[in-house]
Amino acid sequence: MMSDKVLEINNLYIGYKRALSLQPISLSAYSQDLICLIGRNGTGKTTLLNTLSGVIKPMGGDFSICGQAISKISPRKKSLYVSFVPSRIDAVANMTLRDLIAVGRTPYTNVFDSQQPKDKQLIEQVIAKFSLSAQADSPLSQVSDGERQKAMIARSIVQQTPLILLDEPTAFLDFFAKQQLLHDLKQIAQTENRCVLFSCHDVEMAVSVSDKIWLIDQGKVQEVSKNQFEAMDYLKVNNVR
Repeated sequence: MMSDKVLEINNLYIGYKRALSLQPISLSAYSQDLICLIGRNGTGKTTLLNTLSGVIKPMGGDFSICGQAISKISPRKKSLYVSFVPSRIDAVANMTLRDLIAVGRTPYTNVFDSQQPKDKQLIEQVIAKFSLSAQADSPLSQVSDGERQKAMIARSIVQQTPLILLDEPTAFLDFFAKQQLLHDLKQIAQTENRCVLFSCHDVEMAVSVSDKIWLIDQGKVQEVSKNQFEAMDYLKVNNVR
């Protein structure tokens, strides 16, 4: 199956009040891509994800999702193109996990947020996939950070966007849960024709499962192959364990 271009970044500058000291970013990503974003703390991983998700505006340049310039996509329709799970999770404490995951269907429901049978079926399927059935009706205040994190990721999956952005999705998970999540993300990218871009501090584990690596290093963001990454000896040079 031929992959479609999902993300096209052209001479993008990122930052908050001023642009970060990075060369302009020009990269492409496709459906079925699982891409790991790697870089030391403070180099711009979260800033890039926040920019691509629309949380903050580009400082210069532009990017498009499925051929649509982000500046031309209305806020209402943006949720049909990209879903984003930040590293910090803010949610209403008395919401249940099921309620949180169901928020992902909001772009497709009517003004009364009335779920159709297909919406409910998809939500239950994803709840089961992420092994959250036993906790699904528990308030967020009564579940672990790891369960809350998985629910946020599940919410992005039921949103059914071509581009999924995840900032440190494995942060609150144990070793085996991290492995399972990365395996699930790879399967979702491949079987559902999504493009998944995620940042991760568990570099060796992330690189082993990813299709591509976007590396922020020495003032630039570049795509490198696994062989190139290994040849750079990045883990040893940067004291990554």
